Amino acid sequence: MAEEMQYIFKKTLEQGAGLTTNFTKTIHRGPYPSIDPSRPELSQAGRTVLITGGGTGIGLSIAKSFAQAGAKRVIIVGRRASILADAAKVIKEVAKQAGKETEVIHQTLDVTDKAANAELWSGLKDEGIIVDVLVLNAAKFSPLNPLLELGSDEVWSMFEANVRGPLMLSEAFVKQGGDGQKVIINVATMNIHVFHESLSIIGSKVPAYGLTKNSGTLLIQQFAAELDPEKVQVVSFHPGVIYADGWKTAGVPEDILPFDDISLPGAEAVWLASPEAKFLHGRFVWASWDVDELKSGEIRNAIDEDVEFLKIGVHGLKGTDRRM
Repeated sequence: MAEEMQYIFKKTLEQGAGLTTNFTKTIHRGPYPSIDPSRPELSQAGRTVLITGGGTGIGLSIAKSFAQAGAKRVIIVGRRASILADAAKVIKEVAKQAGKETEVIHQTLDVTDKAANAELWSGLKDEGIIVDVLVLNAAKFSPLNPLLELGSDEVWSMFEANVRGPLMLSEAFVKQGGDGQKVIINVATMNIHVFHESLSIIGSKVPAYGLTKNSGTLLIQQFAAELDPEKVQVVSFHPGVIYADGWKTAGVPEDILPFDDISLPGAEAVWLASPEAKFLHGRFVWASWDVDELKSGEIRNAIDEDVEFLKIGVHGLKGTDRRM
């Protein structure tokens, strides 16, 4: 396994998969002024934010950024109570340093458990809490095995976590009622669109992850088609190549790749929850893409004119016709 991992990382550096992109002229590896959570235009004041998988890694980064942006309440859920309790302390301290009075709530939740999901939302209702922003961050990753080697039981368990879980959470979120605009942010991955080994060695080694995250992102895309962005704004994003707990557990050294700053997806999520990102309703973006370039020029024109741009579909087709 060690030799295989070394090969994968060496090949990744050669390919630049996830490490380089020319979609926007300017590429970011960390937060920058336009997505700074302290910007008044991105204020989350008065909002309650619920983040799945919010105790570690990208989820914790997102929780911290919403606290910096002045969210009224941040709710983190996950499977490990002790991890969540420690994370809650960190989030509270971040809010304090930013001069905010964010309430932090943590609760255990297995997103695949239907009864637990129902209990979560009924409990919030009993407390008079309406969630304004739902961040779908929890996910199940896969071993480095082909689909047929993993087998139907393991692959289906990933569908439970990466598709059914977000489905149950989003359904409850939309049906909870309450005034004011709501936001669904789906933490996706570049692996939803980069499958072939010639494009990404890592993506080709975790086909079950790409398959199920692609399906989950398509689900969110379909939700967006049914929802008015004035009422529920919906967007998916690739958080970047982040060095998180999974890498540490696998014994991967932090300097093996030029990883993105873990605070990048946090700041990006806050921006995506703002009115500035409404034009991306139903789309998929990378956190590293420059948002100012997305908002104007040829990219913005493509978004406004092409209903399939930055969405999951079939390469080569535009509707039922050949894409020129």
